Amino acid sequence: MVDKMARLTSLQIYEYLPKKNCGKCGEDTCIAFAMKLYEREKNPLECTEFTEEQKRKIIEVLTPSVREVTIGTRDKHIKIGGEEVIYRHELRFFNPCALFVDISDIMENEEINKRIDFAKNFEFERIGDILKLDGISIRCNSDNPKKFKSVVEMVASRFNGPMILKTFNPGIMEYALKAVMNRRPLLYAANKENWQSMMELAQKYNAPLAVNEKNLSELGTIAMNISSAGFNDIVLDPGIDAEGKGLAETIDKFTMIRRAAVREIRELGFPVMGSTVPIWINSNDEVSSSFYESTILCMLINRFASLLVFHTTDIWAIIPALVLRYNIYTDPRVEPTVEAKLYEIGSPDENSPVFITTNFALTYSSVVKDIESTNIASYLLVIDTEGLAVAVSLAGEKLTASVIKKALEESKISERVKHKKLIIPGVAAKLKHAIEDETDWKVLVGPGDSSQIGSFLKENWK
Repeated sequence: MVDKMARLTSLQIYEYLPKKNCGKCGEDTCIAFAMKLYEREKNPLECTEFTEEQKRKIIEVLTPSVREVTIGTRDKHIKIGGEEVIYRHELRFFNPCALFVDISDIMENEEINKRIDFAKNFEFERIGDILKLDGISIRCNSDNPKKFKSVVEMVASRFNGPMILKTFNPGIMEYALKAVMNRRPLLYAANKENWQSMMELAQKYNAPLAVNEKNLSELGTIAMNISSAGFNDIVLDPGIDAEGKGLAETIDKFTMIRRAAVREIRELGFPVMGSTVPIWINSNDEVSSSFYESTILCMLINRFASLLVFHTTDIWAIIPALVLRYNIYTDPRVEPTVEAKLYEIGSPDENSPVFITTNFALTYSSVVKDIESTNIASYLLVIDTEGLAVAVSLAGEKLTASVIKKALEESKISERVKHKKLIIPGVAAKLKHAIEDETDWKVLVGPGDSSQIGSFLKENWK
């Protein structure tokens, strides 16, 4: 058994390969293939030279500590789990925590449609990326199979993304599941009373299965019983208690499950989910409940949650969780960048101002928004600084007069404007004379903060 606490290096993975350098996998050498496997950019089955025993061993050592589970079909699906480490600086996290909107089958149709639209249409832009919600969770509160099925069909007819069907009654579950069997929803949930019946449904309809149990020992036992039957598309739900000591215990349980998984305790090596919907039970203050739910969502995303179901539809309450998720699940080894090229903001003409900035995504996004707010059509020349911000790229000599000269020539911006005035960031003021010496452009030193671009143009651009 491999100790995943010490993750295999590329060289250690190489030892499991045939070492024939045949190139059939698409890589020139086996060591190159090993490096791709380490980064999870290749599938070990792409190597055709494995013996059956070698194949078994490589799959075993490369299976993530937290198994990867797919919810949905090929066209519209998400993957959760698939993680190998506790701290992202040890490698990175791969599959972002999925966020599902809650729907109950006792809600009015107007409210159900409102929530479907919210799940479908909600978008939030973050440094050039569009952040969205992942799916819809449907609760059976009516205990009526026909009512539950009708709501499931209603959601499925208007929403083609991943779904969760929530009932502890296997009979009601199957009745509704038949209507969406081709959608591969997550079945919620098996417990110590119904796990055999729920497992049989999951196997019959090839759908992932959630296991709900607050006691971690019993949770692991149920999961192991199901896994021992050859079914591993399992998601664990240890429950969420958001009141008093219960909140601290909830955070501890989520953390303990991840630590156990990384230490190869197999029965807990599955993605973890939770629902913050109970926060709303007997709630008389929607604003306070939304605020508290938003806080709990963020805490659980920080504590290794792979999937969360929430009730609020207040945009301000969802954005913190989306942004936190985005930040956590970016690769810490890679600077977020945009393509280095000439961008048109609005419909610029030959008299429009020309700005420069770096290709660090956050800098670019901020500058674009601030230029757009001026309502002055402009050109923005983005320089390739390997994803570094302005001050850092200056210190690292990634943003220099010669680099800017090359970018000006390659963009052919001089053919688009009749002036030769270049606006550089205030932080880069020291480059003014060097740029003017190397080019035939006059340099205007812009503001130190892009939020001041509007007032700068009013004073300096005629």
